[in-house]
This record gives sequence, C-alpha cells and structure tokens, in this order.
Amino acid sequence: MATLFADYQRLVMQAYERNKADNTLPHGLMHLTPANLKDECVKKCTKEVNRRDEKIIRDFCGDLNESRSYYAIIQRCETDKFRPLVNYLKGKSEKTEVKNIELLAWLIGFSGRPWEMGKEYSGDVDIEEDVTLNKDNSATEDQVLISAPQVNEVATGSDQPARNPRIPEILVNLARIDGAMEKESADVKTIGISDEKEKKGRAAKRLVAAVILSLALGTGSMWWWKEKNRELVPQGCMYWLEDHYEPVKCDQKIPNSMIIALDTMKLKKFRRIMRPDTISYEAIGKVWYLKIGGGIEYYTSGGTHPVAFNRQLRPITIYIIDKYILSQKNN
Repeated sequence: MATLFADYQRLVMQAYERNKADNTLPHGLMHLTPANLKDECVKKCTKEVNRRDEKIIRDFCGDLNESRSYYAIIQRCETDKFRPLVNYLKGKSEKTEVKNIELLAWLIGFSGRPWEMGKEYSGDVDIEEDVTLNKDNSATEDQVLISAPQVNEVATGSDQPARNPRIPEILVNLARIDGAMEKESADVKTIGISDEKEKKGRAAKRLVAAVILSLALGTGSMWWWKEKNRELVPQGCMYWLEDHYEPVKCDQKIPNSMIIALDTMKLKKFRRIMRPDTISYEAIGKVWYLKIGGGIEYYTSGGTHPVAFNRQLRPITIYIIDKYILSQKNN
C-alpha cells in the first residue's frame, strides 16, 4: 500500500528517535545547533552522494545551479536555513517543511528517500554492504580455497572468477587412464604406479617453485622498500626548495634555507601549487592558502608556511576561489 507523506514523515521521525535512543546519531544531530547541522552535512558531502540525495541538498539550499557541485552548494548554504529543522527536532515547532524532513532522512540514512507518491516505505535505514565480500561469497568452493588464482585476478583486473589451473592437467591424466584401460591388467598397474610417481614429482616441484617465488618476492619487496626509504631515514632533516621539501643531512648547510626536522608526510605530499588556474570548487577541503608578500600562495595541505614559520596556512574558501581564481580566469 502506498505511503502518504504524513506517514513517511512519521517513519523518518521514528527512525531518528530510534537512532537517538541507541546513541548512533552523527555528531551534528546529537548536538543540535544550526552550525553543527550544517557541518554534519558538509562532512557527509565528502563521501559519495547519489543523484537523489544531491536533489535533496539542492532543494534544501534552494540552489539549482547545475554548474556548482553539491559540496560547494552545501558550503554556500546559509546557516540560518538549518534553524527550522533544529527547532522541529527540539520540539519548539509542531510542523516543518518537506525539505527539512528529506534532509533529516538523508542524514540518518533513511531507506528509499526521498518520498515519492505511490511508493511504499518500511522505515528502515540504509546499511552499507561490502561489495568485495559479496563477490567473494558468490564464488564457488574451489575458488575460495585456492589463493593463487586470486592474485592473477587482481593483476589482470578481470571481473571473471579465476579458474583452477589444475583442471587441464587432471583431464589429461584421465585421458591417459581411459586409454590404459584397454591394455592388459599388468600394464595398467605399471602405468598407475608411474602416474602416481609423476604426480608426486610434479607436486614436489610446484612446492619448491612456490617457496622460491615467495623468497624472491619477499627479498625483492624488502630491497625495494629499503631503496625507497634509504635517502629519507638516515638524513633526518629537510629544507624548502621553491615548491617542495628536499631531504638533507641535519649538519649540512644550505644557503638562505632553514633546515628543519624530517617530516616524511610533508616531504612526499606537501607542495606549493604553481598554477592556481587549475583550482576549482572541488579544491575545498584539499587546498590551503596564505596572503603573503602582496600576493597569495596555494598549497596541497595545511600547517605552517614553509618559509614564514610564524604564519599558518588557511583552508581555501569559496570566497577566495571566486575573488582570486575564477575572476582571473574571466578577465
């Protein structure tokens, strides 16, 4: 039977109260303020959002501009827009708009959202499934027990289940046995013994080959790891060079450069973005900036400025992107 919106709203609120009683609500719903609720929406937007949930976000914020991402829209959304839902959940108001109920349904993972006329709802919440686990569970018993074909499957990127490599060999042996049945019983016994020895010999060779391969892979991996980190660990320090950090010995002197303690994460990941025109709204939460020397610099992570140690980098905002990047593109 189709669910009316009034019943849909009741089911959403029941799911909310159930999660609240189980203490499983996200932070923004446990500590209700308009700012906390907006922060929770921004946090949830960092994960994958489907088309229906994107419509919920756009309808709630009143921004139907398709050129903007849902993440940018929720960032630009006024904090006061979240106040009516906060008041409703706190019991300060008896009614609230449809868009507020749909936003709540999205935040708690209400199944089947948003409401559609003629559709029946059960009141369940979404449960994330491990797709990889499902694929493994659907494999046959032989495929679960054999590990080697799984390595081949990952390497090739094939979606087809790996096949048992022994099957062709067994078929050959069966053909030999079928042919041997036409011979005299003495010959059959001889062939049977010979085949058995041959099988054992092949099994022993495979075992030796597997051990050698494992040792080779282990040794190669260890050598690769040591070579990769050989230059990083012993030197223990680094310095800033134009747009990145360079490793250096702590007692070494670099003209016009400050030698600081080695930070492997900054050494590998921290970069100055030399082409700001590549920055878009998708950079929010991923790019930091600082106004310095009459200009503005952009970096791939936050923290202290690599040269001006008394200055802290700030996360990039929509305002900065609009004023200093997009406006330059349009000129």
